Amino acid sequence: MSFIKKLITLKIKPDNNFGRILNKTSRYFAIFGGFILLIAALISIFSIFGRVVFSSPILGDFELVEIACAVAIGSFLPLCHLKNGNVIVDFITAKLPKNKIYFLDAFSSLLFGFVALFFSSRMILGAKDMYVYQEETMLLAFPIWVPFLPVIASFFLLTICCFYTFILKVYDILGN
Repeated sequence: MSFIKKLITLKIKPDNNFGRILNKTSRYFAIFGGFILLIAALISIFSIFGRVVFSSPILGDFELVEIACAVAIGSFLPLCHLKNGNVIVDFITAKLPKNKIYFLDAFSSLLFGFVALFFSSRMILGAKDMYVYQEETMLLAFPIWVPFLPVIASFFLLTICCFYTFILKVYDILGN
């Protein structure tokens, strides 16, 4: 039982400069995401208050909240991955030997890294198209390509975090 408890509470603790920089950068992205989410909550509160008291909500409040939530979610992903916060289904692998669990974790980090890299590259192309065609939100006429920029940065950071954790988990396999 203590082995499973150790796996559940396992955190990536960087012991090198690159890991510390990656951890700190991911934390800054998460703080930024939290700030954006706070702004989205305030927009919702003021819009509901305006709707109830003045019969006039904030114009485009759902557009702003939608954009803010997308940016915030993207900002949380790198730190979530570094802290092993992603959802895992371990009832199948709980009784496997430690090296096999490390192998599966390493493989999943590598696969997730390639998926994040693919999403990053596709979002660059999507943002470019939205910029070229000047696509805007319906009510506010806010350019849609602008919120793509922090999300693209978040996914590139997620890619780096995935490959970093892959390397750490390979070292765990080789060290055990």
